[in-house]
Amino acid sequence: MKIGILVEGSAELEALKLLTERIKIEGIQLLSPIQASMQPKSAPGQIARVAAAKLGILKTKKAERVIVLIDREDRPECSGGWAVEIEAAFKRLGHQHIKVVIKNRKFENWLIADVGVFRKLKARYKVTEKFEKSVVPDKADTVADAKALLDQIVIKHGFHKRRDAAQVAALQDHLEIGKNSRSFRRFLRLIGHPHYKDQSKKPFPKGKKNG
Repeated sequence: MKIGILVEGSAELEALKLLTERIKIEGIQLLSPIQASMQPKSAPGQIARVAAAKLGILKTKKAERVIVLIDREDRPECSGGWAVEIEAAFKRLGHQHIKVVIKNRKFENWLIADVGVFRKLKARYKVTEKFEKSVVPDKADTVADAKALLDQIVIKHGFHKRRDAAQVAALQDHLEIGKNSRSFRRFLRLIGHPHYKDQSKKPFPKGKKNG
């Protein structure tokens, strides 16, 4: 199965491409992400209309499913309920093969979810106990401002949304992200990852091999 991915930002587009190209699932081909200028604070119908303009590109690439990734930011709605509303808006436009993942709260929450990456980049980051306890175990999605948390461990000049995000994503382990981010586990489930074929509420059980 070919799966397309739509994202909202250019910086995220570059970083997610580096991450998803290393996720290997038997029988699944993840197409390179495409950007659509969706606005997280827009109504579901508007989000669907903007994203739908890009679906033709994925159709020519024979995508059988499309995952739309959008930030929750500070919206008060339940992520699951809001995703269902957006999916319904796509269906009203005649698009039945769309699944929506709400990043809780932003893409930066997925970036912080693999703490080990920052330890590898010692010249750029100093991992603190506060940082790790904010993320582990399974708490990355609860961080209200992941960008601010990243700024706290950068050695100098602050976290660069494009350059630093790409460097981190290029080293991330998707299974480690999944341990600490429920919204990323939903993404793994929707792309057919065998660890999350039955559920994505809880991290892959400890003691089992991360194949």
